[in-house]
Amino acid sequence: MDDAQLAQVESLCETLYTGVSTATSETISREEAQSRLLSLQSSASFIPQCQYILDRSKSQYALLVASNSLTELITTHWNNFTIAQRIDIRNYVLGYLANNGPNLQDFVTLSLIKLVCRITKLGWFDDTTHRELTEDVTKFLQATIDHCILGLKILNQLVDELNIPTSGRTLTQHRKTSVSFRDLCLFKIFQLGLTTLKQLQTRQITANHQQEVILGEQALALTVRCLNFDFIGTNPDESTEDVGTIQAPTNWKSVIQDPGTTDLLLDFYANTEPPRSNKAMEAMILICSVRRSLFPSDKDREIFLGRVMSGIRELLKNQTGLQHQDNYHQFCRLLGRLKANYQLSELVKTEGYLEWLELASSFTTQSIRNWQYSTNSIHYLLALWGRLVAAVPYVRPDTGAKGHVQALETHVLNVVECYIESMLGSVETVLRSEGALEDPLEDDGSLMEQMDRLPTICRFQYRSVTNIIIAKFDPLMDKYRELMGHLMTSSTENAPQNVAQQAAILEGQLAWLTYIVGAIVGGHSWSSTRIGDGEETLDASLSKRVLQLAQGIDYRLTNSNGVGKADPKLEVALLYYFQNFRRVYMFMWEQA
Repeated sequence: MDDAQLAQVESLCETLYTGVSTATSETISREEAQSRLLSLQSSASFIPQCQYILDRSKSQYALLVASNSLTELITTHWNNFTIAQRIDIRNYVLGYLANNGPNLQDFVTLSLIKLVCRITKLGWFDDTTHRELTEDVTKFLQATIDHCILGLKILNQLVDELNIPTSGRTLTQHRKTSVSFRDLCLFKIFQLGLTTLKQLQTRQITANHQQEVILGEQALALTVRCLNFDFIGTNPDESTEDVGTIQAPTNWKSVIQDPGTTDLLLDFYANTEPPRSNKAMEAMILICSVRRSLFPSDKDREIFLGRVMSGIRELLKNQTGLQHQDNYHQFCRLLGRLKANYQLSELVKTEGYLEWLELASSFTTQSIRNWQYSTNSIHYLLALWGRLVAAVPYVRPDTGAKGHVQALETHVLNVVECYIESMLGSVETVLRSEGALEDPLEDDGSLMEQMDRLPTICRFQYRSVTNIIIAKFDPLMDKYRELMGHLMTSSTENAPQNVAQQAAILEGQLAWLTYIVGAIVGGHSWSSTRIGDGEETLDASLSKRVLQLAQGIDYRLTNSNGVGKADPKLEVALLYYFQNFRRVYMFMWEQA
């Protein structure tokens, strides 16, 4: 390649990424530019041309194309290179990053980092040089601030590269490399991330505000990536936010147990803004999810749990950072995760458990009342209460804090009552917002998440909850019957505006109650040994009201020749109820 050809490549790259052609002789479309540039990825013989572009070009787009082409060529033609050639290319790219990285655009830097990490992964067992990338990157961390940022970006990409299977390689090859990386490097990388956070906290790193923000983001992202690593090859589903048990290796014990680790993350959470603060909270969630067997004894685990509970109590008392939605969401995940990883018998023994329970109850009710800001987070809080009440039969009443069962009964009833009232109130709020607010009834994902968690909570104090629901249901039914009596055979759409609005509010509220009743009835289990006396009677009492509602809707529809239709949301709620009722009471033998 010569300078004329380089200029042509730069022109094609400019056309591809900006749509503007800098060539004066011909007008080229983006598709044509892409087609010509893809030829750089067609054969390993183009590697020198890619290196020439990296060495000579000042165009960031040309550098990006060269880097992407090198990554594709290395991945596709890996077996065509000798071990020495692979090391040469790896050293070339690493040296290029060291010399030019701080001056490159982020998209070029990331592409080059991906290239060096891909070479490291593919050549992991070729030569010890590839396994020494962590040591090489440590030199970046000890150089300038810009190089330190670059080093953290390399480590982030390296953890991702070694954790995620590469197309074209077998799962066995991937796991062999991944396990070796876990045993040789991952713990050191995890420590590097925490060390950087500690240096930022203690002002050992001299940097401007923007650099501190980037360093914090990268170090926290690295900490989260290390904890999220697929330690034992379970290939977790990344599409879900639910965290499983973190199978951290035994040699991580000292850092996980160290009070300084949780204090550092909580301090970062309290004293920074998103996205750093919510990343710190995400790291806390993962640390709280480490396997039980990592702790040498139950006493060590109790001390760790006590420290976490104390930190959560302080955050709840001061509402630290919870005005930010990202922080709030992660904090709800932490609360929901706490009971999943610790038994109730352990929680009740911690110091300040009853205070924690009261604060969690207050936070939950406050969140539910402000449902428009927390729709996607409420189900984590409901999950917490569901797990707490589900574990009550397995804990002796005299274990831990005195009166903990009675306290839980009181708080759960408050949470359920607040949930019912807030969801009923949401109908009118959404209607009056004239489209500014999303209707929770139309968000099927969040709605079903919440309904899945309600039965356990509601059946804990079932008689009291039934009375609350009936006290809401009956007056609404009376108003609805009266309103439908006025409408008779005419459709709701043709009614006066105030009547149509009243009908929409009533039908929305009845839809919520129908969903709640359907969820509770659907939570009845014939195989459970903990069914309370008379629970079927309570199911029947609630079902009677839903069946009367369905009968009234059907009667109006029939008498109006199909004109007097109910709100589709109410009809869907009725279908949800019937689906659950049918599963529990009409096909009981399927439970056997």
